[in-house]
Amino acid sequence: MEPVSADSAVASVPRQLRGPLLALFVIATAYGLVLPVLPALLATVAPEDIAAATGMMMATYTLATVVASPVWGWLLDRYSARRLLLIGLVGQGLVQLALWWPSSLTVLVLVRALQGALGAVAVPAVLTLAAQWCPPTVYGTAVARVSRAALLGGLAGPLLGGALAQGASLRLPIALATGLILIAAIAVARIRTLPTTASLAAPSRLPDRPRLWLLAAAAMVAGLVMGAMEVGVSVRGREELGLSAPAIGLLFSGCGLVMIAVQTGVFQPQRDPTSLWRWLAPAFLVSALGVGVLRWTSEAWMLGAVVALVAAGGGVLQPTISLWIVRSAGRAHGLQLGLRAALGGLGQAAGALLGGVAFRAQTPQTAWIAVVVGLAVVVAVAIARRPPVQGAEP
Repeated sequence: MEPVSADSAVASVPRQLRGPLLALFVIATAYGLVLPVLPALLATVAPEDIAAATGMMMATYTLATVVASPVWGWLLDRYSARRLLLIGLVGQGLVQLALWWPSSLTVLVLVRALQGALGAVAVPAVLTLAAQWCPPTVYGTAVARVSRAALLGGLAGPLLGGALAQGASLRLPIALATGLILIAAIAVARIRTLPTTASLAAPSRLPDRPRLWLLAAAAMVAGLVMGAMEVGVSVRGREELGLSAPAIGLLFSGCGLVMIAVQTGVFQPQRDPTSLWRWLAPAFLVSALGVGVLRWTSEAWMLGAVVALVAAGGGVLQPTISLWIVRSAGRAHGLQLGLRAALGGLGQAAGALLGGVAFRAQTPQTAWIAVVVGLAVVVAVAIARRPPVQGAEP
């Protein structure tokens, strides 16, 4: 394949990226496919406390992802991103088979930890491949596609899993997840000839460490805001407004749809990365507004507005932070992408954990909302005060 010119007027995201995007979509789908059957699987090994066991399984997956993401990032700076993605897919497929015969709670927790650790390679690997293969003029579009692939998988997985688990064998969602992972692994393995482009990070360029520190803080606060919103909407929806579980689930489905719509509108081909940086501060402020009014929501439509505001901000924040990490990290952007994923996961987990405690009472609830909103505003101001210099970035 001929090298792609970064200055070409017809530059586009290369077709070779379709396989990695499919892999990311499949990993997100496989995660969601198994969620509806987890309680039933746990009932066979821990029937005395299914709720606690389910929470342990969810926390184990998240913790494994947080721990493994920087490790995968370090490896991505040294080895082929395509091969590491393939290792993650094959490993996921093999581990998935262990869910067919759950022998104990310990085995299920171990399986879930391995799934989280192996799945953690997906986002940084696909972002690394996009940086290597895409002309700089379309890298923003590629990053948005990476985010949308994960979001679409997150929407499709629970819907398919719930439909297949009703009145059918619990193994059917597991079998489908395993099959999809195998198909994605084949698609990634079939990529033989890799396109070449001008790298986004010049080989001799040193990392912009002050900007990287700012982006790290932004990633963690973005996760914190999202986690606080998720728990706040869940608790207020159920305990204050009396919403059913399907109604709350519908709100969160809308979250993913809003993020996809915002990314489709913002990340247009040929959009200058500098202009995308200018979207970060407003995105934080919009998200802060959503969390800020959460305390006073008294109707279901108000909760929907909260979800829409935070989702609109998050739809810009996640891909733009990733894009600028690659532009600011020099050649070692794999590790930085892994750290971004870990910090975002930590922030989201902290937001959910602390929010779960705060939203049970009035005073801690107001204080927690003030802390989250304050951090988002501080990061927004810091970003606005450090704009990239036009033409000085790689």
